[in-house]
Amino acid sequence: MRTHPNSTFIILADEGVFQSCRNLVSLDGCFLKGTYGGQLLTAVGIDANDCIYPIAWAVVNKENKENWTWFLQLLAQDLGIVDSHKWAFMTDRQKSQ
Repeated sequence: MRTHPNSTFIILADEGVFQSCRNLVSLDGCFLKGTYGGQLLTAVGIDANDCIYPIAWAVVNKENKENWTWFLQLLAQDLGIVDSHKWAFMTDRQKSQ
């Protein structure tokens, strides 16, 4: 992040790659304590074989409402979420700044 601040890399997946996944997404953020620091935001799902399936991740400078909003907007686009009532999102709901 220090060498490429405000960079966004989006990798496109084949259409329909998430069709076999359940409509359950777990969201979490954790500290990165290495050289560069920051926060890792993740979204994981469950595939048709009941296995954990990594959907998306992002490294941000801090865990806050702005970064989660950005992450979730990209996630909704990637998953093709039109009606969020058909999806379940699970989080530990820790307080963030």
